[in-house]
Amino acid sequence: MIENDCFFCEWIEDKNRRTQILKNELFMALYDDCPVSPGHSLIIPKRHISNFNLLSSVEWKLLQETIIQVISSIESTDLKNIYQKFLDNPPTEFSTWFCQKAIIHPRINTKPDAYNHGINDGRAAGRTIDHLHWHVIPRFDGDMEDPTGGVRNVIPDMGNYKLPR
Repeated sequence: MIENDCFFCEWIEDKNRRTQILKNELFMALYDDCPVSPGHSLIIPKRHISNFNLLSSVEWKLLQETIIQVISSIESTDLKNIYQKFLDNPPTEFSTWFCQKAIIHPRINTKPDAYNHGINDGRAAGRTIDHLHWHVIPRFDGDMEDPTGGVRNVIPDMGNYKLPR
């Protein structure tokens, strides 16, 4: 179902979307044009839904397969070329700074050491587009001084649960 004024529904319908990684019967995956790290990707259900609990069992199964395919693409794509194309014709007013950072990343076009996966399932969780989307964020040894706690770091000072308080 396509929702009016939904940014991601419009992307899904755009046949010329240059950032597309893959498209299957239920999902589309693309490189985020404001990447947190090189290869940062989004997986978006074609069906307009806003929350994770609205995924059907069929969608959940295919999402898992899609995540694996996206990781394979991240690890085999010339990401420097992707971000240079973004810089040649910035998709949004915000993307230039992020793409410049990705291009000069010392590990661009190398296999990530790990991944963060996640969704912002609701406005209080930081979601800005009300269409469910799954983030695949490559991580590299040394990209943060102390990554302990991983996604727990979305709330300042709550990430590293091993620190004495």
